[in-house]
Amino acid sequence: MNRLFTAILLFLTLTACTKNGYTIKGEYPEAPDGTKVYLAQLDENFTYVDSATVNKGRFTFVGRQDTPVVRMLLSSVALEGGPVVIENGNINVKLKYGIQRWGSPLNNDLQLFFDERGTMSHRIESAVAYIAANKNMGEAQRDSLRMMITNARRDFVNTLQHTIGGNMDNALGAFLLTQSEEYFSPSELYSIMSMVPEHLHDKRFNIIYARVKDNAGRKMRAIATSVGCNYINFELPDINGNKILFSDIMTKNRYTLLDFWASWCPPCRQEMPAIKKIAKDYSDKGVAVVSLSLDSKDNEWKEGVSSMQMTWTQLCEPKSGSAEVASVYGVESIPELILFDSKGEIIMRGEPAYRIAEKLQELLK
Repeated sequence: MNRLFTAILLFLTLTACTKNGYTIKGEYPEAPDGTKVYLAQLDENFTYVDSATVNKGRFTFVGRQDTPVVRMLLSSVALEGGPVVIENGNINVKLKYGIQRWGSPLNNDLQLFFDERGTMSHRIESAVAYIAANKNMGEAQRDSLRMMITNARRDFVNTLQHTIGGNMDNALGAFLLTQSEEYFSPSELYSIMSMVPEHLHDKRFNIIYARVKDNAGRKMRAIATSVGCNYINFELPDINGNKILFSDIMTKNRYTLLDFWASWCPPCRQEMPAIKKIAKDYSDKGVAVVSLSLDSKDNEWKEGVSSMQMTWTQLCEPKSGSAEVASVYGVESIPELILFDSKGEIIMRGEPAYRIAEKLQELLK
């Protein structure tokens, strides 16, 4: 009688919870009895919020979640698991070589994302492998395979945009955006993320959002200071501590080369002999060279200038000024060379020093 009563009570409990809450029915065929499965928050430590025990390859979570959230479902004995949307209703999951989830609307959409991403990866990997294994194929066939790669990525991005667009009012849309950095440009991703309601921002979202915002801003500033655009003035101390206004140098010379660098940057050091040659060959022809260091320590900057015998104008403000100028000019990596004329128009950017030298030779004929 007690067993019957317990079974009836369990049935009524599950039924009530399914009606008003959620039930996660899990399959874990490879796990031994007693294996723990956890639901964890999406934070740095994957903080556990609930657990279940595997019995005969199955486990169950029961609860209530009126506002859907994304949790990580993790195994205690293997690397099985992944994200699942906790929402009221019936949810099914299977742990084997990762995780599959289905049953509730948001989990169906989440599974679609991973399925389509897997399909895209398979199509691209197959095309790349075929190209690598058939080095003598004709150019037409090679172009066809390249187009296959482009189409695979495009098809996935279309699915991703549709899935995110249909879930902008819930936690799934925000979560999928945190998985999508590589599929959109920084400005596109920032624009989409900006439409997510603030109450759906978790800590992970905010961290990625801040980075995307910074990257998008840098991209836009780089566009605003690309070839054909005008300079943005700044003032920084030189190696003797004197304040130097960039426009004072630029307007007194026919051309000015601005070099963003740092002493800790190997490519910058490799480029320095070519920059030194420009300073030597063209200083008497109306060309000024200005090196702006992004070093964070004054002594390291000065040691670098001394060891490489950089005798032209050297600017640096380690605390913040150098970084602010680099940000204003949208500098994403160094070395970054920008060539200005005397009116402040940018006539060359993003090229190595030897190409700058070729351009100067052409301009000064």
